[in-house]
Amino acid sequence: MVFPNLPNLRQVFPRAARFSLTPAILKFLFTLAYRRAHWQLAIAAIAIVISTWATPCVGQSSGFPKQTETRGQDVAQLVAEGVTALDRDDVSTAKRLFQQALALSPNDVSAHTYLGVLADRAGNLTEAERHFAAAASSDPASLAARNNYGAVLFKLGHPKEAAAQFEASLHLDKNQPNALVNLAQIRSSSGKSEDLRTAEELFSQAYALTPDIEVARALVVIALRLHDREAAAKYFREYSGHLVDASSQASTAVSRAELGAALLEGGLSKEAVTELNAAVGVDPANTDAIVRLAKAYLALNDISSAGRTLEAAVARGLGTAPIYALLASVYEKSGHIENAIPAMRLAIQRDPQSETYRFAYGMLLTSALAPEAAVIRLKEALELFPKSSRLWLALGIAHFKAGKNNEAAKSISRAIEIDPKFAPAFAYLGMTYVEVGQYDEAIKAYQQALVVNEKLGVVDFLLADVLVKQTTADRARVEDHLVRAVKLDPTFAPARLALGKSYFRSNRLAEAAGELQEVIKLDATLAEAYYQLGLVYTRLKLTQEAQAAVATFKRLSDTQKEQAMKDRKEIVRRLANVLF
Repeated sequence: MVFPNLPNLRQVFPRAARFSLTPAILKFLFTLAYRRAHWQLAIAAIAIVISTWATPCVGQSSGFPKQTETRGQDVAQLVAEGVTALDRDDVSTAKRLFQQALALSPNDVSAHTYLGVLADRAGNLTEAERHFAAAASSDPASLAARNNYGAVLFKLGHPKEAAAQFEASLHLDKNQPNALVNLAQIRSSSGKSEDLRTAEELFSQAYALTPDIEVARALVVIALRLHDREAAAKYFREYSGHLVDASSQASTAVSRAELGAALLEGGLSKEAVTELNAAVGVDPANTDAIVRLAKAYLALNDISSAGRTLEAAVARGLGTAPIYALLASVYEKSGHIENAIPAMRLAIQRDPQSETYRFAYGMLLTSALAPEAAVIRLKEALELFPKSSRLWLALGIAHFKAGKNNEAAKSISRAIEIDPKFAPAFAYLGMTYVEVGQYDEAIKAYQQALVVNEKLGVVDFLLADVLVKQTTADRARVEDHLVRAVKLDPTFAPARLALGKSYFRSNRLAEAAGELQEVIKLDATLAEAYYQLGLVYTRLKLTQEAQAAVATFKRLSDTQKEQAMKDRKEIVRRLANVLF
């Protein structure tokens, strides 16, 4: 997964200290360096602080010799003149004046800091690092000096040394939101789970101090990287609350499209729809966001919205290959196979060298009960991609659907020969064995698929299904595979249904009811789920609930044959998705 970027490194400013020149000047450095329109404001503030610094308080006696006091005033004057030069955009004069200040006072923090900022703006990070290091050395208790030094070290590719500076700064004052954010970025850059959790804690501390849309977004990203969907959903709610009044980088179309893509891949489809809808609304020509938005709708089983999203894109002239290919899938899911086939042909016309589209076209024709046509098109595709294991697999499936078992076995075996680690091929081979009653061979094929890829939940389901067919079925083993299938793919309704039935058989009624209720949430048209739930409710003596479930079952029972075909198509689709 490619995750969205976290916030940029932030300039960190200390709280103002009484009669302290350096903190007050540094407070405006980020403005000076990156928001040139605010130079006048910065200079006015600096002038006030300089005059305050240069004039002792009433009753305050100076303990410095006259010469030292004069030199200090000269340095302050040179720095002030340098700032004035910057105000009129005379960078060379400003630089000369700051250098003169250093000639009089080599450890002057403000002169070093200004020269560091100018070097950073000019892209001379080595010189910037030298000046920021000198400032931090001269005033190690300065929060801003530490943070500036840490920022340039990070830019130079020294995250460990940069982190040390930010840690030192936070040791002086732990309540610095921007320093917390910077350190969190460094910790997250390693990608290690331990560092990501540290980053999450740091971002959370920063957010508690100053609620900020970019930090809230960063927390969503960190949670996604930790595969913590619950935390990601929680942080997304915080992030969403800032969107109404947001005008930051986090609220741009590009940023929202990136976050939407990460949310979709992280399994938060509802949240992904929110972000991707916003991105497409601002940038209707973003085809990647359009495709992801349609996929998010499909993940929510909102086929109509997915279709409208893609058809609207085509109407706007965005008939790209990915859009037509996904539109074909949407048409197939909605039962409009007559539209799906021409849509997939259009995808191939726009990208004839796509092995993926040719595979999908062959599978679509097979699914449309036109396996002979699929065989023709897949053989054409294999002329372009003779070593494509998935095209050989698709050809085997087409032969199998056409009743040519020997040809099917040859094609699938060829797919495995080309790619011995091609788990879906072993799974399909197992399915062909099941069709002819060779259950022992099917079990071996499914087990081999799991050896190659242990994270294929649908294969665990298939293996459990064939184990049940054995005369001496090992119920505990069956249930273990079903539990794995549900854990690996929580949205696969057939696996949840089978697990619910298994719980019912072992009289674990509460667990059975929970699984069957989840099945209905995933697919409210699955008649058998209502039937099984009615049995569970009856056993639990929940009479009204049982009657309602049975009534729904009777209403939907005519669709059972259609549902069996739908389940088979869903298995094929999930295995096919592994190929992509």
